[in-house]
Amino acid sequence: MGFDKRYKGIDEYAVRIIKFKARQLVGRVGFTESDREDLEQEMMLDLLQRLSKYDPERAQRNTFIARVVDHKIATIIEARKAGLRDYRLCRCSLDDRFEYGEYEDSFCIERMEIIDQEDYLMRTGKISRPPSELRDLSIDVSQAIEKLPPELRELCRRLDTDTVTEISRDTGIPRGTIYESIKKLRAIFEDAGLRDYL
Repeated sequence: MGFDKRYKGIDEYAVRIIKFKARQLVGRVGFTESDREDLEQEMMLDLLQRLSKYDPERAQRNTFIARVVDHKIATIIEARKAGLRDYRLCRCSLDDRFEYGEYEDSFCIERMEIIDQEDYLMRTGKISRPPSELRDLSIDVSQAIEKLPPELRELCRRLDTDTVTEISRDTGIPRGTIYESIKKLRAIFEDAGLRDYL
């Protein structure tokens, strides 16, 4: 099988299991051979992001790696079968070409060229609001965070990436106290007119 040079410096067991699992996914839930490298990269990125959470006291490294990869595969399959993204519902391709216009003015155009990008992103759930509204929201949230006391500002920053349990473990602050601070944050954001975004 050989070790892939693209993954130099990464645990060889992780590379082997990811390559094996990606091959298994080809032919299932609408994945083709051309998706295999993307699947490998998606699983590898997820694993690399989670490796910092590995605790040798709880499991062997290979067991941890296998579980993370298995969970990522379950997430990929679930997303592939979810509502509007369900591969089984696809009846046309964005690469389909068709005549546009009439008579001498007609020309061939790909379906992809006539799709409104913002509408597409909204319909597929990649964005929840129009970009202009998201920009305004970002500004409003930044302004509300700047007005917070330092300890609540730090909590906001941590909540963006960590769970309450992780924050409690790292800081020694009881989870109940953190939840009380989150209630205060909600009240502050509601007072700032951001209730719809909470």
